[in-house]
Amino acid sequence: MLELEKKLYNEYFQEHRTKVTTYLFWINAIFLLLSCTWNFLFLVFQLAYSRANFPALLGCLGILFLLGIVNHFVKIPSKINQYFMLAYCAGLITVLYFESGYSESWSFFLLLPLLGGLYGEKRILFYYSFLGLGILSYLSFASPTSLYTPDSIDISNRILVYIILATLSFFVLKTLHIIYMKQVNLVLQSMQITIEEVVNSFIVAVEAKDLYTFGHSERVSMYAVALAKYLPECSKECLEKLRLTGLLHDIGKINIPEAILSKEGKLTDEEYEVIKTHPVVGARMVERIERLQELKDGVLYHHERWDGNGYPTKRKGEDIPLEARILAIADAFDAMTSNRSYRKGLTVDEAFQALEEGKGTQFDPQLIDVLQNVKGEFRNIYQKANDPIKEFESLTDLF
Repeated sequence: MLELEKKLYNEYFQEHRTKVTTYLFWINAIFLLLSCTWNFLFLVFQLAYSRANFPALLGCLGILFLLGIVNHFVKIPSKINQYFMLAYCAGLITVLYFESGYSESWSFFLLLPLLGGLYGEKRILFYYSFLGLGILSYLSFASPTSLYTPDSIDISNRILVYIILATLSFFVLKTLHIIYMKQVNLVLQSMQITIEEVVNSFIVAVEAKDLYTFGHSERVSMYAVALAKYLPECSKECLEKLRLTGLLHDIGKINIPEAILSKEGKLTDEEYEVIKTHPVVGARMVERIERLQELKDGVLYHHERWDGNGYPTKRKGEDIPLEARILAIADAFDAMTSNRSYRKGLTVDEAFQALEEGKGTQFDPQLIDVLQNVKGEFRNIYQKANDPIKEFESLTDLF
């Protein structure tokens, strides 16, 4: 789930980045269009109500629309586009500083950290805050506006106000991250609930066809997770994936006729070939659901053998995905200890012995070694699953 959380988070911010760039483009466009119109009228009617340089504003507007046309046809990636837009904003603010013609023009630079903060990325905020601070500091000393020459106190106050505003922009950034993280968590929770409902529906559909295997999927899932907990390579995300895969490993049996699933005698060769299709059918089913696609390997390969004599692909050794090798042990243990229409289940000790005998042939030898540490948990799961009262409650809940 961590990968999914990161993916959703990145998707949110990519969409957010695109929106902010689009908004800045149109804000700049509207500002420049109004400024150009305003100053053009002043020039036509010879009204002394502005000190701005009309050609400079017109040039900035032309560059902005040129960027818009290029972006429309070239489709610049959003991450690159944000750099172009912020660089343009920095350039526009610098032009306004020189061409607006009044002493307060330095205050335009206060906009730069705010604009950087709106993107919600620390790196962008720091880059453009320091860029704006550097330009403001340099211009305040080297190129003061013509109407007023600031002294050292004025310049220090400018820098102080700029730093305060940049700090406030950082809190804007943090707030954006909090909002988007809450959205991601909400989506993940909703998605998890939906996945659980889909999985449970599948389980009911499969196990309703064969009451002798009722509870098999849940038990296999618990056995598999219990074993995987002792593997250093299995993270929390890996365990959750294995839990769901265990629940769905036999989903393909929904395509098997009930007459074969509940047959009391030995299966014929033809019937066994039909049974062997369930991993492929199951894999095809889960890959059709976007959020279950990552379970495909466990569903498809859980009947492969370490020696390559399994099905459906006859993979062998470590070519078999780890989750499938774990499920093979969990599935075999539960099958051996469960009663079937054609035989009585083995005892737990007999099942452990059978797993040992399959070490290096049917099962991954390293996992069988790890199993020595998990026998107690397997026994607890078996005992809880075979509580007659709980089993009766589960059956009545099903119907």
